Amino acid sequence: MRRRVRLHAEVTGGRSQPGGRHSSRFAGLRLPPSTASRETGCRHGAALVEFVIVVPLLLLLVLGIMEFGMTMHDYIMLAQGAREATRIAARHPGAPVRKIQERAIEASLPTVTPEMVQITALDPNKGNWVTVTDDATGLSNNVPSDGVIRVTIKDYPHRMVTGAFFSWLPGYENGSLKLGSSLTMRKE
Repeated sequence: MRRRVRLHAEVTGGRSQPGGRHSSRFAGLRLPPSTASRETGCRHGAALVEFVIVVPLLLLLVLGIMEFGMTMHDYIMLAQGAREATRIAARHPGAPVRKIQERAIEASLPTVTPEMVQITALDPNKGNWVTVTDDATGLSNNVPSDGVIRVTIKDYPHRMVTGAFFSWLPGYENGSLKLGSSLTMRKE
């Protein structure tokens, strides 16, 4: 019977016994680490693995949002430039090509060049688009009244902020993404 009490005292590690008695004989006895403390060490390793899995996904998401926002800004500015230039071409009879190109550059991004701005008109006889030129005086364009005119800003090189991170996007070339916008109106 005495042996059973001793085993019970070793297991409890000197804690209070049933009945209010305290065993001081085994008070300094250290128990092996519990399974809870071993699981905590394993849990830290699991947290590291989860961190390694989540961080690249989070980075991809944040960089994607940033790049999408910058790309949409440039696209909206190009669309604004095409809209303003088309409005000048359609509403101001006789606007020369140079004035239309200048308006497209002023209303869009400062790095747009005149070579990126194309002004075309629909040829009603052939049904295709032809390049608009100025008349002999150089003071107005050669699109007839009630003709359809289109201003296109094309091949604008949007510099990718993230470098080659999104190089798989269509139109990506040498660190930039080619953007463009076009608008068509009937000339008054």
